[in-house]
Amino acid sequence: MNSSQGSDRKITLTLLGTGTPLPDRDRHGPSQIVELDGDVVLIDCGAGTLHRFLESGSNVKAISHILLTHLHSDHVSGLNDFLWAGWVARWWTGTPPLLIGPPGTTEFMERLLHAFEEDIRLRTEEGAVTKTDLMLKIVELKDGLSFTHGNWHMVAFAVDHKPVKHAFGFRFELGDQAVVISGDTRMCDNLIKHAQNADLLVHEVAWEEGMRLSIVQSKGADRARFERILSYHTSSLEVGEISAVANVKHLVLSHLMLAGGNPEDLMRDVRKSFQGQVTVGHDLARFST
Repeated sequence: MNSSQGSDRKITLTLLGTGTPLPDRDRHGPSQIVELDGDVVLIDCGAGTLHRFLESGSNVKAISHILLTHLHSDHVSGLNDFLWAGWVARWWTGTPPLLIGPPGTTEFMERLLHAFEEDIRLRTEEGAVTKTDLMLKIVELKDGLSFTHGNWHMVAFAVDHKPVKHAFGFRFELGDQAVVISGDTRMCDNLIKHAQNADLLVHEVAWEEGMRLSIVQSKGADRARFERILSYHTSSLEVGEISAVANVKHLVLSHLMLAGGNPEDLMRDVRKSFQGQVTVGHDLARFST
């Protein structure tokens, strides 16, 4: 991408939800928006995303793309709220957002439409909307998929969230500015490669000490569950290492698995290897490059 294009513009990032699958009054399900060159891009759509978006004050009619990092329920459970509200309120007449997600997204949407078929039938009979208005165009991801929209550019990169087969992060560029979203992942080379020199890296995190203590103090199925969670997420020690190696300017922590800890515990671990700017995110926190 030509670095002179849009070089006087900024990228704005808003964390809509910074939580986990566990309900939390203060931290809703994982979701964020990136605003660049007049477009709004929604990345993931966990529980409460619709209402957090409205609280953010961003323009819902400017959403050009909806991106899904993977199909874990905590990243998509708010999608039907968002799509049906946009459908009924006719937010996107003419040009609905493009839905981009991992392999399986098309089938996921087909099943979602089937689950709500009675609602769709009733609303279309009223004549104000049609089923076609609800059927977004879908693109399924592969590693390295990229596109340019106006003056901004996006590349998707595969991350390691096994046993999830298909999980992705995203890098957005506008001029010489770059924002990277890790998605859910363990520490992996492909993430480090695509996060190089990012102005903002939004990264998931699990507090290392708290997770290991949970493992030691648990037995049977609970112990296996905590071991599994830590095995396919990034610890608070590792996320600092990733940011240092990638030469990130500003690390923003989200999808916080605190495991009995607090933001200061996360910060202390990150600081063992990364000396750049660090923010422990909270819902509706906003950042600009």
